Amino acid sequence: MHLHLWRIRPPALKHAVFSSCPRCFSTDSHVNVLGQYYPKDSATNITASIIDKLDRKLHQKPAHPLGSLRSLIESHYPSFTHLSNFTPLVTPAKNFDDLSFPADHPGRSASDSYYINKDLMLRTHTSAHEVETFAKGERKWLLTADVYRRDEIDATHYPVFHQVEGASIFPTNPTGIRELEEDNARLAEYLKNSNIVIEDIPHITGSNPRQPTHDPRQAELVAQNLKLSLNSLMLTLFGGRAGVGGGEPLRVRWIEAYFPFTSPSYEVEVFFHVDSRPCKRT
Repeated sequence: MHLHLWRIRPPALKHAVFSSCPRCFSTDSHVNVLGQYYPKDSATNITASIIDKLDRKLHQKPAHPLGSLRSLIESHYPSFTHLSNFTPLVTPAKNFDDLSFPADHPGRSASDSYYINKDLMLRTHTSAHEVETFAKGERKWLLTADVYRRDEIDATHYPVFHQVEGASIFPTNPTGIRELEEDNARLAEYLKNSNIVIEDIPHITGSNPRQPTHDPRQAELVAQNLKLSLNSLMLTLFGGRAGVGGGEPLRVRWIEAYFPFTSPSYEVEVFFHVDSRPCKRT
């Protein structure tokens, strides 16, 4: 079987930073997180202001912009299972070890991540739920969640943000490969006739290789499907909307990337205009 995996970080929407935080009461030895007390240790660095945001679930509120964006993305993939109710508390094993993060990866550090204690932390990405989702037998799914990183607050960074992760498993039998080829042809034809300019890169390269266990032809088809599928999503999200006016095409650019748990890996940039200034979002 082959799968493609992708993740979207919606535009940051700021949370209020002030709160009396009655749910955040802690003692010298324990911290109260989502109504439950957990023992503190030398790893504990979660703050009251972050704890106060854990149960807001903005992406589940239909009237909130994040809820609207989630619904729009889910409607683009109606055949996928839509998941959005995972607890933000995970083990470091789920967040890092199960995804092949090296022991010295900077994301593990207390300066980058929030820890309740050495055995429990706030997820730093939706990928913390990948293994358990696949283990439940899901073959095509979208997962939307709030994620937490110890970022410095500025115009483009905030310690709380949201991601949408998607994955699809493809059978490698002749029927599965034929269906994948047909889906690629359908998506390519749709994009060819749409107002979009795509700056692509080779799917597989020496610097962005397939995994040794993957069949070269199948890996090429899956990578192509990943890009085509996300190009069509970007068109749904941004094409014809504010900032892409006067018939100007939507511009999309693919670049090579690195993640410990996927190979090949990519990032996609979408260019649009705000107040006549070119902007991009990865």
